[in-house]
Amino acid sequence: MSSGPNPSGRPESITMDAAATATGEPKPADKRPTTEADGATHKAHGLETGLLMMALCLSVFLAALDITIVTTALPTIATHFHSASGYVWVGSAFLLGGAAATPNWGKFSDVWGRKTVLQLAAATFFVGSALCGASVSLAMLIVGRAVQGVGAGGLLSMVNIIIGDLFSQRERGKYYGMIGMVWAVASALGPVVGGAFTNNVSWRWCFYINYPHAQDADLGRRQGRRLAGQPRHHGRDADGPARHPAGR
Repeated sequence: MSSGPNPSGRPESITMDAAATATGEPKPADKRPTTEADGATHKAHGLETGLLMMALCLSVFLAALDITIVTTALPTIATHFHSASGYVWVGSAFLLGGAAATPNWGKFSDVWGRKTVLQLAAATFFVGSALCGASVSLAMLIVGRAVQGVGAGGLLSMVNIIIGDLFSQRERGKYYGMIGMVWAVASALGPVVGGAFTNNVSWRWCFYINYPHAQDADLGRRQGRRLAGQPRHHGRDADGPARHPAGR
């Protein structure tokens, strides 16, 4: 038995879809049962995100640690190189190198991709650490600290860019919070670790400490999401429809 005519004059299916949208209920076609494949995909996605965040947090930890780790080692370094004033550049060279290079890393990542530039920044940081640890003069140590600062600036900027690319605005807050917590812990531990190495081993281990963690960070970057592709945007972002035209 057919029902009466539709007062709106529109097909009944369109009217039902509009009513479902107004009440917030999913359309019948959207009600799909969750399968085991969906669960496996969700677990793989969580593992992938965890590995990636481990690598990013470790990168930030090493960069932040090297800002403060030399503070308690400076008197010993000054005595070792017989310098009464040049040692002040050991800390300043790191900060100057980072400040000078940080604006460029983001542009490089737009050209060559996030993953490539992140690995380049990590390589620059570890080359600087090697120069610092093997220094035979105060000038060599200052140059090594400048190179290390350039790499650290790349690590810190790329971590923020990658999180902004991969996660939606709703999710970014918790990941930026993780990064901030790691920064605070590393900055607080720096003088303690530097003093322990200087008193018990050698001040050179303030820089060699970066290498045992290099493999862990590289493992997380390799096993995490592919960063070289286009940024992933979820939902409406700051540029909204301009980046997501209708029908695409």
